[in-house]
Amino acid sequence: MALVGNIRDFGLSDFLYLVDRGDKTGGLYLSHGQETALLFFEKGKLVMAVRRPEDQQPDLLVRLGLLSDSQLARARASLAMRGNGATLTEVILAENLAPREQLQGTLQNFSEEAVYGLFGWPEGEFRFEQNQRPDPAAPTIPSPISVDHLIMEGVRRIDEWGRIRDRIPSTDLVVRFLDQPGVRVRGVKLSAEEWRVFARINGRDSLAEIAQKTSLSEFDVCRIVYGFLTAGLVEVAKRARPLPLERSGAIEQPRLKRSLVNRIINRIKGL
Repeated sequence: MALVGNIRDFGLSDFLYLVDRGDKTGGLYLSHGQETALLFFEKGKLVMAVRRPEDQQPDLLVRLGLLSDSQLARARASLAMRGNGATLTEVILAENLAPREQLQGTLQNFSEEAVYGLFGWPEGEFRFEQNQRPDPAAPTIPSPISVDHLIMEGVRRIDEWGRIRDRIPSTDLVVRFLDQPGVRVRGVKLSAEEWRVFARINGRDSLAEIAQKTSLSEFDVCRIVYGFLTAGLVEVAKRARPLPLERSGAIEQPRLKRSLVNRIINRIKGL
């Protein structure tokens, strides 16, 4: 019999704790409005977590840059020949199609980010199917991971989200540079991830779109932009509504001048 409920009444962290302590094996299905998630556990440890149905498919490995199309085709053919009991991940490792460390790190990070986003759900229906396992061709983590870290990091992000949301209430907001960056820009040193976000700020893309283009989580993008806000580099605003058709030719939409971006970048590099 499946275990069903709502995370409003039984928190996600509580459920993960019980799965861990009970060495549970099975699939956890969650839904909240139009959002869904699927988590699989093996003896209390996470083996896969996805937020979109298509991410259960083998081609996720190609989209993540772990395999080429030809390597994936080879792995799937080998899996079909091996028959019952084998998994795609086992085949990939056995045939040395990808380094174990790279496969572990990339799929672990992908699954962890999928789980962290669930901690922000105020409610959501869940169903846990005991002893259910992923499809053999699904992209599972080679070495299942403990949920202890997931719980601690997920709770930390809830607290941090509360602070970030005061200034960034939605990932639909557009980020743009200020014409006159504040004096707090002095001394700013950007990490590699911060440069990735910085380079994508164009006054048109939303935070969610920047996250997609940089392959960073929405949380990380919002955290980085929050730092830019604090430093006086940027501002966030609602996306401008398109002008009526009859007026679109009369008024030109404001555009971010490329020279301004270059000046800011050069100024930071020279600090």
